[in-house]
Amino acid sequence: MALFTVDTNNILGQAVEEAGTYNVVVAPSSQYTTTQQSGNPMAVFDYEVLDGKYKGGRIRFDNEVWDTSTEEKGNLSIKRFNTIAVALGAANGTSFDSIQQFVSQAVGNKLAVTVDWETGQNGKTYLSVKSHKPFMQDGSKPNGVKRPNGSSTQSGGFAPRNSSGFGGQNHNNGFGSTSAPNQSNNNVPKQQGNNSFANQTGAGYKGGQPFDNVPDGLPF
Repeated sequence: MALFTVDTNNILGQAVEEAGTYNVVVAPSSQYTTTQQSGNPMAVFDYEVLDGKYKGGRIRFDNEVWDTSTEEKGNLSIKRFNTIAVALGAANGTSFDSIQQFVSQAVGNKLAVTVDWETGQNGKTYLSVKSHKPFMQDGSKPNGVKRPNGSSTQSGGFAPRNSSGFGGQNHNNGFGSTSAPNQSNNNVPKQQGNNSFANQTGAGYKGGQPFDNVPDGLPF
């Protein structure tokens, strides 16, 4: 009896080949860092598609910067990270101490992201995250738009968007009992809380590997 049969549809690292809106989980490769020029805190989110024909595909480098250099940029930073938090299932009144905590507690949780093709300064065309929304019960929705003809092929994400980021509230609440898996080359600490997950199941992560039957939403 054969050990396994080769199946090109059942491989790791599958590429997402169309723009659209996808149900994703925040991958453990997501990390907290700072921007090179300004030193602003930055969340770098990586996602894995949870359903549809691109299930298992990666959408990488959704870079969200906390920029409070002006009042306008600070307000936009708060609004953008509030949008991500609500998409992940956070309730009104939930607060975070830092981007580091936010990233750590977001890992393993679900949302939907809308992506489109964008060409970076290096001339390569990537799928860039344009918006965040709650997990879609009716599944991912590729829109049929593939990488433009003649552009360089490159998996992954896009360059940082320095106008976005996280608000500077100082509170003690977080996403709850999730914690980020041990990772290399990042500075995301483990964070734990007292809240429990919602009673829903789906695909998520443990120790850098996908696993089944973990909560859909965040623990509020």
